[in-house]
Amino acid sequence: MSRLNDYRTALLATCPDVADEVLLEAIDAGGSQFASFIVDHGLGPLWHRRTDRDEFYSSRMAAEAYYVAQEHALNEIAATLDGAGVEYVLIKGAANRLLIYGNPAIRACHDIDFLVRPSDRLRAATLISELSFLAAPEARSIGRELVLTRRDICVDLHWTLLREGRLRFEVTGDMLRRRRKFGDIWILDAEDTLFTLLVHPAFVKHLGGWDMGLHRVMDIVEWIRTQDFDWTVVCERMRKNGVQTAGWATLRWVSLLSDPRLLPQLDEMMLEVRPGRIRRMWVEAWLKRNLSARTSNMHWVRLIGFTMFLHDTAGDSFRAVVGRLKARRRCDADIAVFQELRDE
Repeated sequence: MSRLNDYRTALLATCPDVADEVLLEAIDAGGSQFASFIVDHGLGPLWHRRTDRDEFYSSRMAAEAYYVAQEHALNEIAATLDGAGVEYVLIKGAANRLLIYGNPAIRACHDIDFLVRPSDRLRAATLISELSFLAAPEARSIGRELVLTRRDICVDLHWTLLREGRLRFEVTGDMLRRRRKFGDIWILDAEDTLFTLLVHPAFVKHLGGWDMGLHRVMDIVEWIRTQDFDWTVVCERMRKNGVQTAGWATLRWVSLLSDPRLLPQLDEMMLEVRPGRIRRMWVEAWLKRNLSARTSNMHWVRLIGFTMFLHDTAGDSFRAVVGRLKARRRCDADIAVFQELRDE
């Protein structure tokens, strides 16, 4: 079985039309290796819910317990930021699972991601650190996020969605202005959520099976299948920021891996954002050959051979290179912003 077929088979559990018997047959045919593959790619809890097989029990229990601990921390941080007047949104997996899964705990999530304005980054980090979280600045990502940990809970505090230069405009302010409330938690509006679901993994996870995991593919499938959104607005936000190709690439990855019965509208959505013929052929060939996974230990190969082609124009790609160099030169200064937190 090819790796793409492994991905497709693992994602069968996301399709309600696929009988549980089919999933059981897939496990028996694949054996313990396939069961481990499912767990490693983030779908163990879902497969346990669908099949009740012992191979997935530990991952399900771990996800349930971790969810409870994360929700306590999430509510604590959200209340603290709200109380201090710091505008934030919960983003990525921790937010999406609340909206699209009847039992959010079946969606494996390893960290809690918040987005704040760049001008609020130190204040937000200080408030979170006062809740006994320890700041751990990382040189490779300090230009856009700070990791804070408390025992086994990890918080990623973002003040920009992507590395400097990836987008034509800074979108954080607009996203915060459009935010909406879900219970007591602030989240992105529907269109910004889908924008993030499509654009972020293309650049950050390279649409690689291991890097991206299959739980993020599941998020995209379930979001499109169950949520209301204005696709025209999402397309315009991607076009404005020069990342329609990235959005198309993620949709194409989803279409390669998921059952076509799940998203009959997918071809029409891709048509709205597809790039020119040469760029499209290159990106599609990369995806079909699973090259992001095969070059996982060759970061610069992925950047030059794939990520650069996810921008809509050569000018956009050049801006991304310049932004990367600027972020690298500014690294020490960015880390110094949080020095007091590190010294506590």
